[in-house]
This record gives sequence, C-alpha cells and structure tokens, in this order.
Amino acid sequence: MKHKSVRVIIVVLVAMLVLSVSNDLKNKNSLGLISTQVSDQEQIISQLSQELETIYNKIQDIGDGLTAHGALWVDGHQLKDQNKSPFQLKGFSSHGLCWYPEYVNYNALRTTKDYGANVFRIAVYTEKYIENPEPTLKVLYSGMENAIAADMYVIVDWHILKDNNPNIYKEEALIFFKNISEQFGNHPSVIYEICNEPNGDTSWEDITGYANEVIPAIRENAKDALIIVGTPKYSTDLEGPLNSPLQYKNIMYAYHQYIGTTDGYSKEVIKSAMKKGLPVFVSEWGISNSYEGLDKFEQARKMVKGFNEIGVSWISWSLSNKDESSAAIKPDNIRLEGWAYEDFSRSGKITIDALK
Repeated sequence: MKHKSVRVIIVVLVAMLVLSVSNDLKNKNSLGLISTQVSDQEQIISQLSQELETIYNKIQDIGDGLTAHGALWVDGHQLKDQNKSPFQLKGFSSHGLCWYPEYVNYNALRTTKDYGANVFRIAVYTEKYIENPEPTLKVLYSGMENAIAADMYVIVDWHILKDNNPNIYKEEALIFFKNISEQFGNHPSVIYEICNEPNGDTSWEDITGYANEVIPAIRENAKDALIIVGTPKYSTDLEGPLNSPLQYKNIMYAYHQYIGTTDGYSKEVIKSAMKKGLPVFVSEWGISNSYEGLDKFEQARKMVKGFNEIGVSWISWSLSNKDESSAAIKPDNIRLEGWAYEDFSRSGKITIDALK
C-alpha cells in the first residue's frame, strides 16, 4: 500500500539525516572545530525527527480504509480502488443487529481496524427489522456512522434467512434501501448487500427479478455504489451469475463458506469463477456450531488463508460473544472494545491472524 511505502521513505530519510550530521560532527571534531554548532545541529536533528514522527503517525492513522483507497469499483472480476489498484476488503460482520447492537460502537470498530480490518458488515435480519423498523434503523445508522468515522468501509446487509426468497419482503427491501441510499448515497464507503442467503427452492431467476427492482432503487441515490448480490443455496451456487450475470456496473456476487456445512473447497470454487470473469465477494464465512470435526479450526485457518492467496474480499461471522464456534469474542468476555489477542475465541484469533 502507498502509506507503507511512505513509511519506508521516512525511515530512510531519518537514517540519512542522522548519518549526514554524524559525519559532519566527526569531521569538525577531527579539526577541533566543535562548538555551539554541535548543540544546534543536535537540536535540528531532534526537531526534524519529531516532525517526521508526526507525519508517520498521521500516515499510520490513515490505515487501509477510505482515505487511502477512495471509492471502490469492479473491473472484470477484480475489485479495485481509486488508484486502479487491485484491492481486498477484510473484516468482521456483526451478528444480528437487534441481538448484539452493543458491538457496533465506535471503539469496537476501531479496535478491529487496529488489528487490520478495513470493512465492517452490519447484518439487519429482515424479520427483526420488519417487527421494529424505526429503532432498527436508528441502531443501523449509528453503526454506519461509527464505521465511517473510523475510516472503514461498511456493508449494509439485508439479512434474509428464514424468509428464503428475497421476493417475500421485496416491498420492505425497496423502502429500506431507498431510506439508506437517501441518507448515505454520497458516502463512497457504503456498500449494499441486497440479499444475504437466498435458500430453499429460490432460483437465480427469482434473485435477478428481485435485484432488477432493488438495484435501480439504490442507484437513484447512489449511482456508483458497490452492490453485493446473494446467490442460491445460501450463497454457495455461482452457476446462475456465471451463466446470466446482472447487467449493472459495480456488482459483485456473494459466496458463503461455513466449515462443516458447505461441500467443496471454496478457494478452488472462487478461483474458477474469477477466472471466468465473475467478481466474487465472500461476504460471510465461519464455522458451523453443529460441526464436531476435531480439525474444524485448522480447516477454517486454511480456508481464509486461501482467500488471501487469491485476493478475494472476505467477511468473518461474527463480532459477538455468542456461545458458538463462529463468534469472535470468548463467551465469558464482556468487554465491548479494546480486546487483547487473548480476548478472542479460537475463531476470532484465526480472523485476527488473517487480517495481519
């Protein structure tokens, strides 16, 4: 990344400066010319070092988010940043927003950023939103603002699950995304995931019919926003978009992987789809709580390592202390931010290691 290159330049400049002044002092000493000039030059070195340190700290604070990379766009199968460079989003998803709203506070998101995350996904379960839309929106807006304030990208996830077909609540989705895009349409850090995991007998044709109404509603207010579209069979079937992709720009297709529930090795599935030109986003991965395989955590580690090897963007489920295999925080840990490495569960540590 560019800010990492600047760090190297600063270190080299400081080294050159110190070496130059040191040699100058040695020459003066050999000639017996040491005087008050020594203390003057030492003071200059100290002042320049402090200024360079200030610059370096500011660069470090930029991190890997919006300030460094700007608006994102899709070029063929590849996600790219404003500098036309390939770019990978990596981070956590919330659990259901209505069950674990406390984990979308600013310091929590900032902590994930400090560990290397550049995106946060906020999961809005459709049935909970429909029960109480106004309070849900308030928490969602707060979480989005916190992510933006932390200079992170943020995914708004319309989290269908039990309502297996996105068309069941299509009208509610249209209102939801209209509201969100009206509020945040000018924020290039906001990404829209329009249907989490279509399942049951939901076909790709069902999803495209839904997408062809929801995407234009978003585009009215956010014409260049990145949009993620779920795929059939809990977002594990990419054949539909491979054979009949949506005709919009800046579209990516969701692929989800859970150790213990999904057959096949995701790296090869994704790699094959990308070779065919499909822009894939692993908008959720985790470990099935019901899976008792002794090597499930090692499988997860290999899985996310594979994501990094091929450069596909990924989101880990979930930033919560729920007593389940995929939760990132240990269930007995009640801290809501500032987690040390040991505060994370085995799954959480896999994510933190992958972020690095």
